[in-house]
Amino acid sequence: GKLLFAARVIPYRGSWLDIEFDSKDVVHARIDRRRKIPVTSLLMALGMDGEEILSTFYNKITYVRAGDHWRIPFNVERFRGLKAVGDLVDADTGEIVVEAGKKITARQARQLGEKGLKAIKATDEDLLGNYLAEDIV
Repeated sequence: GKLLFAARVIPYRGSWLDIEFDSKDVVHARIDRRRKIPVTSLLMALGMDGEEILSTFYNKITYVRAGDHWRIPFNVERFRGLKAVGDLVDADTGEIVVEAGKKITARQARQLGEKGLKAIKATDEDLLGNYLAEDIV
């Protein structure tokens, strides 16, 4: 089956704190082995707001509007091992760097970064399914 992770903080004096993942990769907390609460509720009780929680546990990607398309910064780590759904187009030159349907290997991603690829061009449809960390103004 699936590996489930858990951690327990046992202080010298005071309440025990259990942190555990469930089968759907949702993180929960238990205080003194009582009922489960989402760990975000615990973090908010400790003074973090939603935006601070997102920036702590997730990487932000800045999308910049450039005319009729979006510029997505090229990060070797993020694109390594992905399969290109559509053509990956260099936002600066307009050149197709990876054709649709091809898998981007680690070596190929590294070479693209070494060649100076800074940003990928994306359409509005390419952004469907993504989440916003901050409001758009």
